[in-house]
Amino acid sequence: MQHKTSPLNGDFGVMIEGVSRRDLKDATFQREAYDLWTRQGGLLAVRGNDLAAIPPEELVAWSEVFGAVEYEGMTAREDKSVKGFPILRIGNIRDEAGNLKASLARVPQLRTDDDIRYNPETRRPVWHTDSTFRKHPPIGSVFHCKIAPDEGGETLFADMRTAYQQLDGATKAKLDGLEAVCSQAHHDKKINNYSPDYPILTPAQRAANPPNRVPIVLKHPVSGEPALYGLNSSTCAILPKGQEIASDVLDVCDLEGTEHESVQILRSLLPAITGPEYTVKWCWQPGDIVAWDNRCTIHSATGYDYERYSREMWRLTLLDRTRAPRAVAE
Repeated sequence: MQHKTSPLNGDFGVMIEGVSRRDLKDATFQREAYDLWTRQGGLLAVRGNDLAAIPPEELVAWSEVFGAVEYEGMTAREDKSVKGFPILRIGNIRDEAGNLKASLARVPQLRTDDDIRYNPETRRPVWHTDSTFRKHPPIGSVFHCKIAPDEGGETLFADMRTAYQQLDGATKAKLDGLEAVCSQAHHDKKINNYSPDYPILTPAQRAANPPNRVPIVLKHPVSGEPALYGLNSSTCAILPKGQEIASDVLDVCDLEGTEHESVQILRSLLPAITGPEYTVKWCWQPGDIVAWDNRCTIHSATGYDYERYSREMWRLTLLDRTRAPRAVAE
């Protein structure tokens, strides 16, 4: 089948249609896909008739095109993985006993496309980069749709390369000297506050997962382009590089899920950088596979009717190949 390649928003994002499972194993197709992913701002989607039937091992192999697949499960999420594979289930599916077997965070459904732009009053959508709280944050993620709701459940993406390029010089200079303090305990409690099914860390888990610091402006190691970075639900404070965070401030952030006022430095930019010139709304079909680069994009989930529809997504996390541990066969 001949492939159709379409840009998603100018030079940000690309979709390849007519892709088969056989294509995903082809070395030439893999090289072309990676090149497109890099040139189009780190957002690539593939769609095809037989991709809904892709087994976990083939999805893992395709994900390895973009980075090293992480085999270590995320803390407190072990029961939400596809058994035997480094795949986290996201959605509202349950087992025979009625227990959730996917990670679920309830968020509002889009009413119109105007809701894509960040609203400071509602603090929605929850635009973010994944897992900045980790010592070595992942370079990206791969999402595969197994079950899609009839309406809602879109994923939003925004181009942080172009957003940074279009900032004025004074703002760039200010941001270049800042770091985000990112805490998993803060992340989990913040989400738990509005989605009680979401797990929070135990005291021991919090102690084992101290905050990480990341730059607000990140130079991409492959393309060399700078991009806005460091916005995550774990971002509890923004400080000058090297300045310590007070322990009492961190305790409030972690245990109550509240942000320090300094995070407003980034949040104040969000309405502008999530406008239509920077964003893509991806409407899922079963079988779709989307890879995104955390180093130059931000993204957000959107909601759906959680009682009426089922949704199941498979997510794989991508690491820098130079830092990734060797995978251990199970």
